[in-house]
This record gives sequence, structure tokens and C-alpha cells, in this order.
Amino acid sequence: MPPTLYAVVKLALQNKGSRSSEETEGQVLQKTAALLNSAFQPFLAGNFNADNAEVKGVLMVQESARIIQLIQLVDLEMNPLRFNYALGVGSINGKITADSYEETGPAWTRANRALKEAARSNRDIVVRLPSSFLTRTVNTLFAVESDLRNNWSSAHREAIKLVRRGRTQVEMAEILGVTQAAISQRLKHARWDRYLEVCAVLDELLAQARWKLLLPWDLRKDQKKKGAAKGN
Repeated sequence: MPPTLYAVVKLALQNKGSRSSEETEGQVLQKTAALLNSAFQPFLAGNFNADNAEVKGVLMVQESARIIQLIQLVDLEMNPLRFNYALGVGSINGKITADSYEETGPAWTRANRALKEAARSNRDIVVRLPSSFLTRTVNTLFAVESDLRNNWSSAHREAIKLVRRGRTQVEMAEILGVTQAAISQRLKHARWDRYLEVCAVLDELLAQARWKLLLPWDLRKDQKKKGAAKGN
């Protein structure tokens, strides 16, 4: 019987020295963990918790695609603070409960490496999945997602927060005290439609994250490794 897979999620603050808030880094991370637990509780295998360096939690593997919603929520609710995000899919050592889990196993190794890679690169999210081809594809798309999202202004974020809550443009205009045309322009300048297209593709790809060998590219790569091992 194959091992149960999980989706480990980690977050860490970017530019730690640039915070203007009176809150400490630890308090910011605790606040972020509470936000995520409140929003994603039905989808968690292990609750989010925080120390003074990072936030970490475990999604059920079939909920891997919720990393997109998680990034949007943190970006919008914790603005102007910026975070690095990591997702690692794999097995976890030991028994896992909502409040207790071992932080060892392939899923944690992948998430740790992904977070380090995000911190030293120009990307704010790095994903590591069991499929190497899927990992490359998803990370390429997340680079596009990040470019679009990181160009949102405060005005863009005001509108996007409301549209994500299901508000119509007429309602949004009334709430923000602007015209409907202004709302339409904000969403257009934020390239909201394009952003949703990218997220829809990411959602489809991440829905496959539970499979170890998903595509022919991965199968061929695995066969080459086995052949090389026999040759040695």
C-alpha cells in the first residue's frame, strides 16, 4: 500500500527589517497562522502554527490547489507585508493529527528546500511535487502569478478583496465610494482576468499533485535512472 501523501505549506516574511508595524515578527507570524487556520480549517490535516521564523501547516494532499487561495488571502489581508511561500508534497513520518505532527519525511524536506529556494531567488513561491515535470510546469506558472499579483496597487487590492467575496461592480463602487467605471478600470489595470486564467490552470495542475509518476516525461526519467543504476 503506497504511503499517504500530504501537502506541507510554509511561509516566511520577506524584508524583515522593513516592517513599519510595532508588532514583532513573531506576532505577525502568529497572526498569519490564526488567519490561515480560520480560513482553511476544513482542508487541514495539521493546523498552522508559528514560531519566530516561519508559519507551517499541513493540507490534505487533495487540497494542494488551495495554496493559490492561501497566497491570495495572505497577500490581501496582510498587505503591505510580503511573504515567501513553499509547498512540498509527499509522505510524512509518524502519525499526524490536527495539533501534532512530526516535521520529518519527504513532504517536509521538499517544503524546507522550496522555502530556502524562494528566499534566495526572485520568486516568492516555490513548489516541489512528486512529479519533476509537474514541479517545473507549476513553478513556471507561479512565476507569472507572482508577477501579476506583485504589481497590484493598494487600490487594486481594495477592489480584488471585494470581488473575491462575490460583490458585484455596482456594490463595490458603493462600498469604495467610486464609480462603477473606476472599479472596472482597477480590475483591468490589475489584469484580474488574466490572473484568474493563470490560477485556473494552476488549480488543474495542482489537483494532480497526489500522483508520484503522473506523466510520460517522469516515467522516462525514472526508467533512465533505473537503467543507469543497473549499469553501475
